[in-house]
Amino acid sequence: MASRLATGVEGFDDLIAGGFLPGSTNLLSGPSGSGKTLFSLMYAYTGAVGGDPAIYVALEEPRSSLLTAMAGMGLDPKPLEQKGLLTFLDLGEMRKLSEGDEFVSFSRLESLLEGMVGPGKHARLVVDSLAVVGLNYRSPREFRRELFKFGRYLNEAGVTSLLVTEKPEGGELTRFGVEQHIADSFIILQLERRKGEMIRSVVVRKMRFTNHDIALHPFLITAKGLKVSGDVRLLEGEDGRSRD
Repeated sequence: MASRLATGVEGFDDLIAGGFLPGSTNLLSGPSGSGKTLFSLMYAYTGAVGGDPAIYVALEEPRSSLLTAMAGMGLDPKPLEQKGLLTFLDLGEMRKLSEGDEFVSFSRLESLLEGMVGPGKHARLVVDSLAVVGLNYRSPREFRRELFKFGRYLNEAGVTSLLVTEKPEGGELTRFGVEQHIADSFIILQLERRKGEMIRSVVVRKMRFTNHDIALHPFLITAKGLKVSGDVRLLEGEDGRSRD
C-alpha cells in the first residue's frame, strides 16, 4: 500500500490509517463555523512543510483572511510561499484584476490548474469551496455532470485533493447532494449544541481502501490548530466515551 499523506490535524490521521492515499479525491463537508477552512489550511500547510507542494484555491475567503487564520494557529506560510511550496489562488482578487463578472466554473478551475498539478508539480490541492462553483450552474443536472468531469480531471492529474462543501441545516450531508459521489473519502465536520454548549465533531463517512474509524469524535480548535479526541466517542444527541 502506498504511503499516506498526513493531514496534520492532530488525532485525525490515527482514524484513517495515517492520512489520505496519494492521488485520492477527498471531500470535507460541514456547516458554517465547523472548522472546514482551518482543517483545509492545515492539510495544505502540512504538505508544504514536508516537501509536498500545495495549492489552495480560495473561492470565498480572501488570501488575507486565510493568512490571519493561519497566524491564529501559529502557522507562518510566507517562507513556504517564497520557496514555491505553498500557493494561494485567490479567485476573488483575480476576478477583480481581470475578467470581472465571469463566474467560476469547473472548466475554468481546470484551466487555472493546468500545468500546476501532476507528477513532479503540486502534489496537494484544496478547493474551498464547491458551493461557490455550484451556485453558478443552471440546474443540478448540469452541476453533477461538470462535477464528475472535474473529478476525472483530478484523478488523471494524480493530485491528492481536498474539496470543501457546505452541509446545510437539516438532513442533507452536502450542499447539492451529489458531491460525495465523486470522492474517495467523505469527512463531515459538525457543530451542534450538546448539554448546553456548542461541540465540534468529526466523522469519516467513507474512505476507500482504508480500515477507518467510523465513530463520531469531538475536536477542539486550539492555538496550535485542530485537535481530534480519538479516544472519545460521541453518541447521537449526547456525549459518550468509547466503550470497549
